[in-house]
Amino acid sequence: MQNSKVVYFAGAIRGDRSLAYVMRKIVEFVQGLGLTVLTEHVIADDPIATFAGKVGKEKADLLAEDVEQQDIAWLDQATHVIAEISGASTGTGREIEYARTKGSFGKVGAKVLCLYHTERELFASPMVRGMTPDRYPNVVIRSYTDVEEAKSLIKDFLEV
Repeated sequence: MQNSKVVYFAGAIRGDRSLAYVMRKIVEFVQGLGLTVLTEHVIADDPIATFAGKVGKEKADLLAEDVEQQDIAWLDQATHVIAEISGASTGTGREIEYARTKGSFGKVGAKVLCLYHTERELFASPMVRGMTPDRYPNVVIRSYTDVEEAKSLIKDFLEV
């Protein structure tokens, strides 16, 4: 296992959190592999308050600019991005696109894995699901039927 891998986990925070329990299992699994997950606040019961605490603010004082700047800073560090896309989230879409392209403008390149539950395929954006390896070589899109399958896909993606 290479500990030089740094993972940014993306998932709905203000959007559809119906699979929050899956997101929790994914982040805990990646951490259990000994890898750093920069965005573990996504799995907190109150992810916004937890994020605010990580950046030294109270939830009520958190600005949109704080979120954007910190997320970009974390994305700039990430070598791997794992996104759970079963629920609608504009922010997750932006994180995927930034991670997909950041290597082309001088940042550390990242591999991106987008996961969605097979029963929620229609909730996962076709703009993301439609990214094919021939057009987007650093992006992998996979569906899963249960948490164990998601873990297997993640393990293959991280090559651990």
